[in-house]
Amino acid sequence: MCNKIIAPPLICLLQAALNNPIERSRLLQQQEQIREIMNDIPAREWLFEQICQTDDPNQAKKLIIHMMWSSKLIWHGGGISPDVYSEALSRTWVWFTEHLCYRYNPAQASFVTWFNQRLKGMIQDVIRERAKEERRRLNSPADEEDNEWIYPPAPEPDRWHETIQEWLELVRNNPHLFINCRMQSHPNVNCQVLLIHILKVLGDSGEFSWNAIAQEYGVEPSALRRFCRTRCFRIFRQLLPE
Repeated sequence: MCNKIIAPPLICLLQAALNNPIERSRLLQQQEQIREIMNDIPAREWLFEQICQTDDPNQAKKLIIHMMWSSKLIWHGGGISPDVYSEALSRTWVWFTEHLCYRYNPAQASFVTWFNQRLKGMIQDVIRERAKEERRRLNSPADEEDNEWIYPPAPEPDRWHETIQEWLELVRNNPHLFINCRMQSHPNVNCQVLLIHILKVLGDSGEFSWNAIAQEYGVEPSALRRFCRTRCFRIFRQLLPE
């Protein structure tokens, strides 16, 4: 129970949202209230403490992410290619969750402002990388292409099924990293859908066919393979322990 005499009203709202799913759902429907919280330094500092100075930071981290989405303040990219934007957005979420406790200062900027600054820089990184990749592709023999892609490491044979299940949980529990990373010509195909599909097939049979998966989604196998290798696997690897 929040002591309203001691705690400011916004912090009472946040405490209720963390402890009660109904209150959390109610808060996430109040865009103006969320924006007020984002602009309030004591509220930001309190949330920051819940993430970085408690033993169970996951609920607070999820609440912040959901509030950021609900605020409608995340930059939408302007005239940036949707394909570039979605990849940069996915990378920025990875960066955000990894660096929040070490590089963010709640007294200097809101969570969304800090996120948007990095997102704009990440977009430029993606544009530069794609230009470099295209130059390399044009100047490299076709049979060297497969050597450029980095796959996730194969599970140990004696922990195959356990590892596959752990990986499935990682993909399911981090939708914000994957669902906005889509194939440009097939927006219904995103990285979360593909990774879950591939992992389930691997868990059942130990192998999978690019042709079979591509056929299910009505996509060219070479395009699907390239999308997974250059984008989905790259994001997924960042979630794995070193």
